[in-house]
Amino acid sequence: MKMFKKGAVLATTALVTGLFTTSAFAQIETITVTTQKREQTLQETPVSVAVVTDAQIEQSQIRDAADLMTLVPSLRVAEFAASTNTEFSLRGIGTSSFNPGLEPSVGVFVDGVYRPRAGAAINDLLSMERVEVIRGPQSTLFGRNTPGGVVSFVTKEPEFESSWDTEFTIGNYGTRIAKGTYTGPLSDTVAFRIDGTVNQNDGFLENVSPSAQVTELNNRDRWNTRAQLLWTPGDNTVVRVIADYGNIDENCCAAPFGSYDPVDLAALSGLGGTALPADPFDEQIAIDGLVNTDLTTSGISAQIDHDFENFTLTSITAFRQYDEDAIFDADFSDLDLVSTRDIGNAYDSFTQEFRITSVGDNRIDWMAGAFFYKNELEYSNTTPYGADARAFFDAASAADPAAQTLIDAFFGPNSGQGGVDLLELFLNLNNAAGVGGFAPLPSGNAALPTTPAEGFIATTHGLVGEQYQYDTESWSAFAQFDFHVNDQFTITVGGRYSEEDKEMTANINQPDPISTFSFRDLARDLRLVDPALLGIPGAASTGSCDPAAFALVGGDACGYLVPILLLQQGLTLYPDGTPINPANPLPAALAGTAFNPLLGFEAFQNFPPVSSASFPTERSDSNFSGSIIFSYDVSDTLNLYASYSTGYKPGGFNVSTNAAFTGFFEFEEETAEAFEVGAKGALFDNTFVYAITYFNQEITDFQSNNFVGNGFALENAGSIEVSGIEFEGSWAPTDELFFTGGFTYLIDNKYGEYEFAPCPDVGVDGTPVYDPTDPFFASCLPGNERTNNAGIFGSFNNFNGVDRGNSEFVASLTGTYMRPIGDGLEGYLRGEYNYTSEFAHTTTQDPRDIANQEGFSLFNASVGLGSETGSWEVQLWGRNLFEEEYTKGGFPSVGYLGTSYNVYPGDPRTYGLTLRLRG
Repeated sequence: MKMFKKGAVLATTALVTGLFTTSAFAQIETITVTTQKREQTLQETPVSVAVVTDAQIEQSQIRDAADLMTLVPSLRVAEFAASTNTEFSLRGIGTSSFNPGLEPSVGVFVDGVYRPRAGAAINDLLSMERVEVIRGPQSTLFGRNTPGGVVSFVTKEPEFESSWDTEFTIGNYGTRIAKGTYTGPLSDTVAFRIDGTVNQNDGFLENVSPSAQVTELNNRDRWNTRAQLLWTPGDNTVVRVIADYGNIDENCCAAPFGSYDPVDLAALSGLGGTALPADPFDEQIAIDGLVNTDLTTSGISAQIDHDFENFTLTSITAFRQYDEDAIFDADFSDLDLVSTRDIGNAYDSFTQEFRITSVGDNRIDWMAGAFFYKNELEYSNTTPYGADARAFFDAASAADPAAQTLIDAFFGPNSGQGGVDLLELFLNLNNAAGVGGFAPLPSGNAALPTTPAEGFIATTHGLVGEQYQYDTESWSAFAQFDFHVNDQFTITVGGRYSEEDKEMTANINQPDPISTFSFRDLARDLRLVDPALLGIPGAASTGSCDPAAFALVGGDACGYLVPILLLQQGLTLYPDGTPINPANPLPAALAGTAFNPLLGFEAFQNFPPVSSASFPTERSDSNFSGSIIFSYDVSDTLNLYASYSTGYKPGGFNVSTNAAFTGFFEFEEETAEAFEVGAKGALFDNTFVYAITYFNQEITDFQSNNFVGNGFALENAGSIEVSGIEFEGSWAPTDELFFTGGFTYLIDNKYGEYEFAPCPDVGVDGTPVYDPTDPFFASCLPGNERTNNAGIFGSFNNFNGVDRGNSEFVASLTGTYMRPIGDGLEGYLRGEYNYTSEFAHTTTQDPRDIANQEGFSLFNASVGLGSETGSWEVQLWGRNLFEEEYTKGGFPSVGYLGTSYNVYPGDPRTYGLTLRLRG
């Protein structure tokens, strides 16, 4: 069966085929991997590694890195907000891509070259030889230490025999894909390969807003090309040069509303916005802005391998460029609540690796090398308030009954005014009366804030601009030794020493007057004073009292605002039994509790004060990581191994003004320890091949990036602990029928320590999304605020020992039936099943159903027919055949006062027809 590369099909879940010896598998090819930076069969490699081959990529319609999850259960590749925000995680361990100061916990390498950001590896796969997914800390052999693991893309080299391969696909949602490769000789010593691909579809979401700039969203529009030269100047030297260039220009990724807070919904509708049903699966959204990412990536690398008598010298030199401009409507509505978020992200990187490797088959095999890395990053972000923000905030606050009572009292019924107007009135009255602040205040500030000339919540407020120049330079030295104690037992010891220096300059412009003061302090300060002091036409002077207050309490209302409001609600005593007296301010101990009706105004505070001086300018890290592996060949069909390894990811800077929410403007290095025990073998006359691994990992100072309402705040989360079992197997009951399957089961997946974790969302009226009587959220309740390690006073939860909310069980199963049809034809039927158990969208442990994805199943299938010579093939394929509705993630809505929630829907059912031609 030439056309379908039968041996590769058997290895779908990354199991070695070299064990097969029965006649039924005479055509099966052995899979070779370079996980240990030397060629080995998969069965010989004493690490947990999954491999996806070129044939599986074709048959499963795997286009980019995200599709790899179909065949590798332990891998999760999530795409949020923009096409470039791709997060790789293994065994539930990964790093958010929403902060450019973070490097991934799962490293991505293409032909041995490190990609500094995961977004640089998401374009369509070209001429793949295989993809190796290496799980657990890779502390020794890869250029950048990665605590979670490595995804290594290995492409096909140029060949000295001419050949070509083309592929054309059409499908629903306007899918149009073309790709091709040609390879051949330029001379007796030089061969070349050129690849290209174009991938387009119209998108899964229809933008139905009357003011839509783009009517189809979540589309694909990308192209990529690569050219290679292979030069063999002598018998002992091979030079491979690779140059690539690619572009992504997509309107992705929009997030429809999964839930509306009634306060937000009333304001959205009242201001003329399009309020679609909160159904993220009806393939509709209404936004007036763009959700566009324009990314250009390019690079050139040169690998030189020279064989000496006893060792091979390898040099890999690479230059890479990354230039991204993302413009998107962060509020995902057709009101202008958050003005266009415009993000620029560009870097130039240089890497150099030298490696010497023994020839093998010695009592002691060895490898040593050095690695240098330099990266220069420029990042900018602009996210000011939109033109409708003030009116929306007013309308949303007016929808709160408590706020409406105050608005009606001071402005009259149906005045059309709202909470921001009311705040300005209070402050202007107090400042005009010269009342001043109550001293001493918790903040130490005895002066009341003043209303800016343009008012609160203006288009000149918010994140007017942030720019960063962030430079990284590091070097490392590494070595690994394989001690072959005897023909069966090998001890592998390796280590890497790294030093890293970072420098950064920041330029911040973030004016937001309403975020500069405390509503807890203000609740103790505000009085009800005479509106005539403001010169309001027709207002009668009553000395120092506000006439509207008489309507509230039916009597003399001179005094402090909050006690007067409490009396109006029928309260006469504070919790300690003290009578509520308008002449006395609210007790400080109650300023953060439900006794403070101004707490709802905290929902207006989106951009805490921050300046360029808040950000560090330099830091240095150093680390030694290592590993030891014991491997034992019990027989020709059973290999056992046990390993202990440590991993490391350097600290860095929080490249975002959202650092003001937590007070952490830099983060510390992340370190990992992992223990694994595994077995790889074959049973039933080699018709069943398997790999099983038990793993236990702990990551200390995990670099956690948490959503905080209008962006992400980065900090170290103490530690996380993950343990579990991975299984992968292939079974061939006949020469024509093949099954593969695998799963990852997390026995434990928790925070070891996370004392100051984020709390779930709270509405403008103070109502949280969680049950206030649930003891798990007791730390988040008003009055239980704490000061974190950076000196920020606020609501934090305690996640020590708490489950992290990742999927506990993920599994895949494939079945392929292949046979000759006659007249020189071959065909196959293939089915794929994937199951993912429930997982949480956010770090906050938001208990709402919309914020947690329940377990779901996906079914894919394909049927192929072609020439047995491989000259042509037609494939009919479908993914998510039963139209499973599921979410990839979600977040509390940006720019809203209530507890609305947006989600990223999973891909709907897709299907198409692919034609492949080879020559």
